[in-house]
Amino acid sequence: MLFGLAAGAPLAAQNRLYVLEPGGNYHPVIKVGQTRPYILEQGKPVPAKGDRFALRKVEEFLPLYIDVRDRAAGTSFMIPLGTGPFGTIEINHEFHFSAKFESSYPLEDVFLLLELIGSDVDKSYFFVHEIGRLEPWNPKAVTVDMNLQQRLGPGRFRLHVFVAGSEVFTSEITPADREAALDRMVAKRIATVQQANPSPFYGSTPQYPEALRKGGTRGEVVLTLRLSPRGTVLDAVIESASDPAFGEAALAVSRQWRFLPGVKDGQAVESQISMPLVFNPP
Repeated sequence: MLFGLAAGAPLAAQNRLYVLEPGGNYHPVIKVGQTRPYILEQGKPVPAKGDRFALRKVEEFLPLYIDVRDRAAGTSFMIPLGTGPFGTIEINHEFHFSAKFESSYPLEDVFLLLELIGSDVDKSYFFVHEIGRLEPWNPKAVTVDMNLQQRLGPGRFRLHVFVAGSEVFTSEITPADREAALDRMVAKRIATVQQANPSPFYGSTPQYPEALRKGGTRGEVVLTLRLSPRGTVLDAVIESASDPAFGEAALAVSRQWRFLPGVKDGQAVESQISMPLVFNPP
């Protein structure tokens, strides 16, 4: 029998994952090999000996974004033929998860944490699984099949994605929560700044246009961007492009970018910049 799991409340806070080691100390998880967490010892990653996890709130997300697609999750179990003297017997309880993960940047040491929350508030599970290396604009499929000691029943789950131990933004986080987190991160970085020009802070790189892949030419684009005091893109114009397709690709992602805004006399101000971009053939 198969039961689906509903996604839990959207993530509004960022976390760090810890594993309990022999001796009673929690250590931050920096990577996962298949399903084995790794911690740092004397500056080197080593497999953790413990398997009990804890999430602790931290101040900031890592300013990277990973898209999660085709996500599916559920639990299953089997009922053997016949009924014993004590009623129906359930065996082979399992949890199943699958999704595709995509980044616009090359990323190493990517892993996921599945936080399962059963209908009984005391019945929760943490599963970690390696995603590994992500190549730019190349979705990577991940499938998780884990044994459960007992049936979870109708419940919820949350998905966390980490890069080298730091939680990143994903499409699991609502746009409003993502913008609020970025507002806090930007405000912190300019809190004591008196004078500064705007600089890039967060956002995806443009995807090489599919129509130009066969030719494999190098592309160049310059965008003119008008930025708000929050560092958001208010307006974007193609100043120049070696091919219109490169210009459109750059324009398509520009409104998702976030900048550290220009600062004058200690106050964030609206500003305008020219943003050059280079497209290298895949």
